[in-house]
Order: sequence, then structure tokens, then C-alpha cells
Amino acid sequence: MQDCITRLIENMSDEEIRRRLKEYMLADEKLRKQTIAIEVRAQGTTGGRYQVLLIQEDGTETEVKFPDRYSRLIYIYALLHPKGFQRRSLEANNYQELRKLYCQIYLRDYDSLLNTIDRTDFNHFFSQSVSQSRKAIRQVAPSEEQLVIDRPQRHNGKTLIPFVQQGGTVIIDNSLSINN
Repeated sequence: MQDCITRLIENMSDEEIRRRLKEYMLADEKLRKQTIAIEVRAQGTTGGRYQVLLIQEDGTETEVKFPDRYSRLIYIYALLHPKGFQRRSLEANNYQELRKLYCQIYLRDYDSLLNTIDRTDFNHFFSQSVSQSRKAIRQVAPSEEQLVIDRPQRHNGKTLIPFVQQGGTVIIDNSLSINN
């Protein structure tokens, strides 16, 4: 195998070697920009009042495109709980914290949220929302697993984002808080 590679390299022009080296370096996970912060920023567009941005070490911002309202809702909820939360705690007081956050993010009544939960069952709703949020994060940061909502089995039953739990920088717009 090494002889074959050596022969290929010897037969390449300098331009071909540079092009191939660039391709390999672009695919190298160790050379990719790392995310240093997650920001939830207020915006005025129709997808919701807030966007989730991943901020890389060079200052580049990448918006996470969530496929639905509920995956964004659950991801932002996880960002607001750095130590994690128990899934069943969301059910307390008829989903009070989740309803309040939904109203803040989308500036609309929470009836559609409750209808979806009732229609699908809370466990299915939650699992689907977490799954969709993971997919959205992986699409913009495929090599950064610490940014996705992790499996609760790894954290004594708590749902959390490892990056946040380990003290990573999270910037939440002042207008958004569960305590408001």
C-alpha cells in the first residue's frame, strides 16, 4: 500500500500535490475551527424571536437551523439549565416552565405546544425534539459532539449539553429567561 502511495506522489505535479494536500487538510478534524460559545440572540424574523448561533474561535458565527419550533425550544431550555434537568421535571405544573419559554421565544399562545404534547405523548414529543435538535447541531458542527444534547444515561438521568455543563460560554439575550 505504501509503495503504491509513494508511486502516486512521485507521478503527481506540484500543483496536484498541493491540491490533494489541501483536500486532506480541509477534512482534518484537528484543523477545523472550534466553537468557543453558543449564543441565543434576539432577532426579528419569522422563525421565532431568537436564533441560536455557534461562535467559533475566529469570530465566525454559524446559525443553527432547527427543523421545528420544539427542537429549538428544548435546545434553548437545555442551554438555560447548565447542570441539566430531569425529563419529568418539564411535566411539573402542566409544563409551566416550557409553556412560559415557548411564549417568550415565539410570542404566541402555548396552546399548540400543549396540543402537540397531548397528541403525541410527552415522552415521544421530548425524544423527537431532542433528536431533531441533535440533527440540527450536527449539520453545522459535525465534529463537535459536546454541543448536542447528550444521552441522560451518561449523566445520572439528567438531560444536558456537555459543552454547557463543563463551563462553556453561553450567551443568552437579556430578554429571554425562565425567571422573567
